[in-house]
Amino acid sequence: MTRMKHRTERLTALFVLTALSLPGVALAQPAADPKPDGDAPVKPADVSLEEEPEKKAAAPEKKAAAPAASARAAEPAEKPAAKAKAKDEKPRAYTPFMDTRLSWTFGDDDFLHKTGEAFPLSPNASAGDRPQYRLFFDNLNSRFSGRENVSHVVLYSRLPGFVDKMDTEAALVMRVNMTELAAQSNNVNRVLEDAGTYLRVFYETGGDKKSPQGLGATFYPIDTDRFRLGYLYDITWGGTNARANQSIFPRLQGSAPGAKVQFDGPGFYAFGGFKTASIIEVQKRIVEGSGGEGSTTDTVRVAETNYGFLGGLGADATDFIHLDAGAGYFQQGRFEDPDVLGKRVFTYGFTGRVVFHQDMPVPRSADFQLYRNDPNAPLEQFKQEKYEPGKLSWAISGEATQLHQNLKDFDVPGATDIQLARAAAGQANLKFGYLRTSLSVIYRDLPFVLRNQPSFIPFQTLPNAAKTEDEMFVAASVDYFIESLRLTPGFGAGLQNPATFRSESVDLFGQDTSRTIVVREQGNLAFLPAGEKRVPIIQARGSLKWDISPMMSAIGWMQFRRDNNMTRLELDPSGTVLLRSFISPNFVGYGLAMQARF
Repeated sequence: MTRMKHRTERLTALFVLTALSLPGVALAQPAADPKPDGDAPVKPADVSLEEEPEKKAAAPEKKAAAPAASARAAEPAEKPAAKAKAKDEKPRAYTPFMDTRLSWTFGDDDFLHKTGEAFPLSPNASAGDRPQYRLFFDNLNSRFSGRENVSHVVLYSRLPGFVDKMDTEAALVMRVNMTELAAQSNNVNRVLEDAGTYLRVFYETGGDKKSPQGLGATFYPIDTDRFRLGYLYDITWGGTNARANQSIFPRLQGSAPGAKVQFDGPGFYAFGGFKTASIIEVQKRIVEGSGGEGSTTDTVRVAETNYGFLGGLGADATDFIHLDAGAGYFQQGRFEDPDVLGKRVFTYGFTGRVVFHQDMPVPRSADFQLYRNDPNAPLEQFKQEKYEPGKLSWAISGEATQLHQNLKDFDVPGATDIQLARAAAGQANLKFGYLRTSLSVIYRDLPFVLRNQPSFIPFQTLPNAAKTEDEMFVAASVDYFIESLRLTPGFGAGLQNPATFRSESVDLFGQDTSRTIVVREQGNLAFLPAGEKRVPIIQARGSLKWDISPMMSAIGWMQFRRDNNMTRLELDPSGTVLLRSFISPNFVGYGLAMQARF
């Protein structure tokens, strides 16, 4: 039965991909800039239900054919630039697949250690992506590393409403992960997953075609992971991606659908919305005795609806200053410990951001945008960077978040307490001619690193006797585009102090037996030897990118990591006791990649 089930899942996935890959033919206009989630959609073009109206309008009478040919012969020849432009604007076939990212990678993330000496394991050089290629300062504003092999099936439709100035649109969005398919895990949910399916209604009250103003309502029938609070992706909260340990709903069963309402005005916006999640909860029930006499109580585990509420606003204070703020409240099930059984677990918090910018847009994560596969206004997902010699543009942003989590008090039986979780980030991006530089500083305390667990001991506050250290890192990067060669050399480096949990103690002889646990992320822990403390982590990478075409690039890089918090278990000299010891802290790797984005 299991083998038949796995075969059925694979056949189902193959059938879906085959059916959706049949392209329809439609003419596409020049690409428009992508619109972020919540922005008003571009006003649709006039809709005609007649078949091939262009051909009907273009069909001349036979008698006019000769004069028209003479007129064309008398016209001067087209200029080369005009021919190139016409070639670039050649109509293309419409396809339901978009935002496709293909990467061929070959390399070794660590050639100084033998396989098995460090974790995660680093085998010999091979083709394929590895988690260790991603350094802690990479892609801070996205969940993706840039080396994925994925595509998105977007079945999209948009039509004017029957009410004047009302617009309707809907999209079924499914992510296809080819790496998971090649892994042959027989898990169709890892190969095919929802990537932001939605329905949207927008009522226009003003503005223009490029920036319409009005009231919009977005409905997420499957999942709301794209609907979050916060701005820099790495410190956002309120997501629902349980597979990546980014769900605000612990013990989430299935997905979390919801809805969002937003008003876009002249230079400002305001939104509110909600999510619903099914979470397993323990509830008391009364059980009648035999014969209807007497009764007892016991507990039962049931799936119950929990709610999350989100709201926020933002405005351009001036042409150079932008402000954002948001708040949210999320129910997270109920406690199962006997002394607090049935009490509500919840998190609420606030977040804010200020951006100073000139000739550079306000930063937004592409992971929050709605997919619009409109043949009349297709999204240009991967625009190549444009450089203007002598032009200076910059953006400086700062944001902060504070969460309040209701957890079981570790030190007081039968009580709950509010535990704070804090995070902050600052970024500076500057572009001058062909030169780009950036500086990032991020701070997260231990409760915020573990905000979705929640806390170090799940659902309990940190013990008063425990000592914790917060995470903080600073990173800088620079690259320069050589236009004549289409080459972009770059370099980036960062210093990180990871978050830690420390228990202090001494043995009968007065020797320090304190233990420190380094917490990099939820589920990624490193236990240090007795009495040892954390050491800063240094990471750096040098890279060279060659743009082969508007969609394809070749990239080579060398990377260095020095992490003296890596340990392993070894037998003591007697061969009877396992002791934790440090491994060599230096890790050197390299990689070569061919990447296509279309």
